[in-house]
Amino acid sequence: MGSEAEKKSVYNSQRRRFKAVAYFLACIVIALVIVAIKRAGMYFWTSKADLFAQTNGKRVKSDEKREELNLTEFRKCNVSFQPHKAQSEWNTKPIWIPVFPTSLKESTHKSIIKQMTGLDQGGKSYYASAKGGLRFCFGSTETATCSNVHPLTDMAGGPDKKSDKFYSEYIMAIRNPMAAIPAMANEKQNKYHGGTGQMSEDTWRKLRDEWFNNMIKEWVSFIQIWKMTSNYKAGMYLVYEELYDVDEGPKALGRLRGILHAAGFDVAPEVDVPCIWFKSIGEDDLQQNHKITYEYNDYIPGYTKAQKELLLAALSTLVHDYKEDEELASILQRYSNTIMHAIRIDNTVAAAR
Repeated sequence: MGSEAEKKSVYNSQRRRFKAVAYFLACIVIALVIVAIKRAGMYFWTSKADLFAQTNGKRVKSDEKREELNLTEFRKCNVSFQPHKAQSEWNTKPIWIPVFPTSLKESTHKSIIKQMTGLDQGGKSYYASAKGGLRFCFGSTETATCSNVHPLTDMAGGPDKKSDKFYSEYIMAIRNPMAAIPAMANEKQNKYHGGTGQMSEDTWRKLRDEWFNNMIKEWVSFIQIWKMTSNYKAGMYLVYEELYDVDEGPKALGRLRGILHAAGFDVAPEVDVPCIWFKSIGEDDLQQNHKITYEYNDYIPGYTKAQKELLLAALSTLVHDYKEDEELASILQRYSNTIMHAIRIDNTVAAAR
């Protein structure tokens, strides 16, 4: 049977082996958890854009397409809000909505505000004018929000010169420059140069390589100029990627509703917000964004490795400069992570013409 000392030695030896095995297994479990978290985090930050990096930016094959969103419950929804009768006089001040082009459709902006406030023309554009006196968002009807693309299109001295006429907080519509820049280029091509649909990839490459530095400067200056305003503060950032997300979109409009209410506007009840979100964005655009996070299906605009580094450097600088604005810094960091992991690298030189 052995002495008590021998038994104790065997017991201690078995105990040490058991502890070593338990420690080893615990390390494996921790490592697996960390890997899982990193993978989940990468998927979240890339916001589905990795799908296009994997397919080299080309049209996704039919067997690779993502399943459509289930929007059955939203299709049945109705907005219950019964707005007050329009008034000929009011005491409210419009709220600025600075928008980098393609970060918020003007039709979506107008639809959200109309349903949220009951004002038929509550959402206006600073650059619109019409018979009857509409100019710079002021006319014969009450204005809740005024969209603009300052400084890309100057507003005669900027927003500070007009602070007595506008609410003290603004709502900035923002989008990842990786997608916003080519979408803006495509929008200009269609609007001013007779284009239709998505420009050819070769045209995109030519524009990208000739104008990229200027494009990224415009995106950066849009944020910088509005952060420099002394008479306003950011009420919220209306994030494109969140607005088109079935979970985050209604939350974003809930925050927007709060700002409208604080500014003195009658607003729809909170229960109506998800339905307002769905009806304003539209099922087609929601499905398109779910399938690919871009407006067009022919290809995903790519960048050279050098352009990728310039995008990351610009975002890094902004994150550092505005680290005290935790919401903005978080958004910019997410954009950086997406670009780091999911940007499509395309070093092809545009064909000579």
